[in-house]
Amino acid sequence: MAEVKVKKGEELNGLGTMLKEIMDTNLKDPKKYKSVEKLKASVVIREATSGVAVTLNFKQGEIGIQNDAIDKPTAYMEAGFENLAYISSGQISPIMAMLTGKLKARGNPLALLKISNITVLK
Repeated sequence: MAEVKVKKGEELNGLGTMLKEIMDTNLKDPKKYKSVEKLKASVVIREATSGVAVTLNFKQGEIGIQNDAIDKPTAYMEAGFENLAYISSGQISPIMAMLTGKLKARGNPLALLKISNITVLK
């Protein structure tokens, strides 16, 4: 079973803690892990109003999480707190959130689709 590793010496912010818990739960499902197992990407997720951000790092089977945004991620997502909560709880799909303007995304769309399998409770 895969586990999301926190960057050494860091204590995650609230957004990171929430995402790690969701991802650890989802990664217990072998099908969900398989969807990101070979992914090599970095994805920044930012809460729009406070600017709190986390970076997810995928390196062919290993998944890491750290506070703050890195420069030049593979993909980037930003939404308000309420919308992030709706998306991560599965109340609204990430695609529907993008289409309705509740989620801003840029970068590699394939990476975003793949990580949605493990960042959303289903």
